[in-house]
Amino acid sequence: MIHIATEHFLTDSVFPELAQALKSRLPRIISGWADVVRQSLPAAENLTKSQLHDSVPALLEDLVAVLSTRRLAPAQQFATDSPEHGRVRYEQNFDLMQVLVEYSLLRRAVLEETIQGLGRPATLDELTALSTGMDVLIRRAVTTFVDYLKLDIEASAEAQSKYLSFLSHDLRGGLNGILLMIEVLKRELSTAPQFAGSIEDLDLMRRSILDTVSTMDRFLHAERFLKGKIQVRPAKLSLPAFLTDQVNQIAYQARERTIDVRTDFKCQEMINGDKELLAMIVSNVLANAVKFSRGGVITVRCTETDATHVRISVADQGPGIPPDRLSKIFTPFVRGDTHGEQGVGLGLSIARQASDLLGATLTAESVVGAGTTFHLDLAHGTTH
Repeated sequence: MIHIATEHFLTDSVFPELAQALKSRLPRIISGWADVVRQSLPAAENLTKSQLHDSVPALLEDLVAVLSTRRLAPAQQFATDSPEHGRVRYEQNFDLMQVLVEYSLLRRAVLEETIQGLGRPATLDELTALSTGMDVLIRRAVTTFVDYLKLDIEASAEAQSKYLSFLSHDLRGGLNGILLMIEVLKRELSTAPQFAGSIEDLDLMRRSILDTVSTMDRFLHAERFLKGKIQVRPAKLSLPAFLTDQVNQIAYQARERTIDVRTDFKCQEMINGDKELLAMIVSNVLANAVKFSRGGVITVRCTETDATHVRISVADQGPGIPPDRLSKIFTPFVRGDTHGEQGVGLGLSIARQASDLLGATLTAESVVGAGTTFHLDLAHGTTH
């Protein structure tokens, strides 16, 4: 049902001359509109005449009836019929912009032809009535089109969620099994010099699988943030021990790139924090530092900034980030020069979202040619 004020406006007055002018020009309106739509919109090029016209001729006939009488029934019928055209255009694979262009062309054809059919200047009330009728048609048809798009997007999101669930459980479990087999093979072959080349190949396989798992984790974390499924669960943890564990996890990749990872912990032992969210932040920042470095040193520091706050810093000696890109590094899918390493540009975005959820602040400072330092400032939530 259209809005009650619109219904009243369309039925408060009768416009017989306007209705007759519209009716007399319907063939020209439909023909001219169809020609321009077919020429302008790719989605309309291969439609038959019947498919292109769809319910538009009937809708304009409904509008003629609305303008001819004060009865409510024609206005209600017009409002009921209007959404159908939006559904058809969705099924014909129009996009939203094409639908809006189509209705813009239809509005112009209706106004121009109807005014010509009057044979005189239209009054303000006549123009308002005709425009209101077109507004009702367009608004309800477009709303229906958008509703179908929304359902399509929701279905796609659900399919993506199921796919990511598959990655999280089945595929990840298989990859972990392969990693275990690689380690067993390495131990068995390590005592045979003739298999030195094979061990290098196994190391390459291991690194490739770890990179794949890391990418999967980032997609999974991004999806969880998108759906608001991550909650803060603070608990006591040893910050130096936690940071040491994060460094150990990245040590293998660092050694392969001849990077020396050093630590400098001058913060209190125990804090109150969410270990999962902190791991998302620190692991992604560390992985970013390794990707952007070729040799040199990465330093992980922990310092007390005041009685209630602690700062975790990760400094690399990579190429640095130009000032015009520094403000964009926390944007999803933005990547710098990673020396050919794989990645999708989600790590720092996830780190920023995790820090926001913690009520912490994640920032970066960089000098081109000297390196980049990330700082995580958070309240430690407990005392010595």
